[in-house]
Amino acid sequence: MKIKAVVVVSCLLAAGVQAQGFSSTPMMYSQPEFYVGLNYAQLSLDAENDFFGESADWNTVGLNAGVQPSPYLAFEGRYGKGVGNDDHFDGLVESKLKHYFGLYAVPQFPIQDFMSVYGLLGWTKAKADFSASIISEKISETEDDFSYGVGVRFRDMRTPNGVAFFAEYAQLINRSDYDVNGLTLGLSWHF
Repeated sequence: MKIKAVVVVSCLLAAGVQAQGFSSTPMMYSQPEFYVGLNYAQLSLDAENDFFGESADWNTVGLNAGVQPSPYLAFEGRYGKGVGNDDHFDGLVESKLKHYFGLYAVPQFPIQDFMSVYGLLGWTKAKADFSASIISEKISETEDDFSYGVGVRFRDMRTPNGVAFFAEYAQLINRSDYDVNGLTLGLSWHF
């Protein structure tokens, strides 16, 4: 957990130093800008008590849509669906993320005309299935929680329309006995 905090703080400090070295005036919007996109995420469910030494790693594909009323703030919704599953305890237990969705505020700071760093603050709800082959039992769990993260977006801000690439790390669910976090890569089309 300390490593994650150090990485987040380092990224924000580097962005601040980078921003001081350049003077860039981002385009001001005359009306809100809308965007839709596709993303891929690798999510991990990590147990706080590592008694079994197992964690679940899930791959997801998803959609995102949002509105950006200014260069400094956006509001976004996401839906992701799990693809594949993860085996645990030598194949005795199988886990699969069924889906997740969330609503987020995305405060951002343009560094240059082609790059901005952003935070992710909001709410995520996820559903996962766990099944044990030896007892033919299937359990479904649904959880939701406050989510936060940090990311970087690459896009030519001098034009109102275009394609953006983004990469982010986020803590989606944080419970006392486990947490779900992930790395997301995606594209968005702005219009």
